[in-house]
Amino acid sequence: MFIASASLCAVLHIATFITMISFWWLLPAFFLSFSGMVCAKAVEGDVSVRRPSGKLAWFGLVLLVYAVLTFIYDYRTTGGASGVSIVNGEYVSMSKSRIIRTITEYEYRMFPNLWIRVSSAWIGMMAVFGLTQFVSTDRTGEKDA
Repeated sequence: MFIASASLCAVLHIATFITMISFWWLLPAFFLSFSGMVCAKAVEGDVSVRRPSGKLAWFGLVLLVYAVLTFIYDYRTTGGASGVSIVNGEYVSMSKSRIIRTITEYEYRMFPNLWIRVSSAWIGMMAVFGLTQFVSTDRTGEKDA
């Protein structure tokens, strides 16, 4: 399930650069990651969570840094806005019902895509770290049986 979630997040993330994506497409990726975590806990019982190691863990760390940078880019691009709206015929960015600034129609249309981009980066990173719990290596670098 983690592989499916990470793959779906990768496709959604790339698609946000090409076209408009509906927020509803994030729900399957989220539920796949969540279901994977629930199933992993049910299968492994009370086994403690291991510290991720190996190449997959490094990939997860790179995705974590990318997700943080994506969030910072989104925050700086939107000026910290939590939403957009049309007020008196003008497109505006808002934070807690307070108008921050007037924006263009393009910014208005791209606002949801920015948040989908950030969310898909975070969910994808979590899916990779979830997958690392199933792929472990010993000190010699060989995979566990």
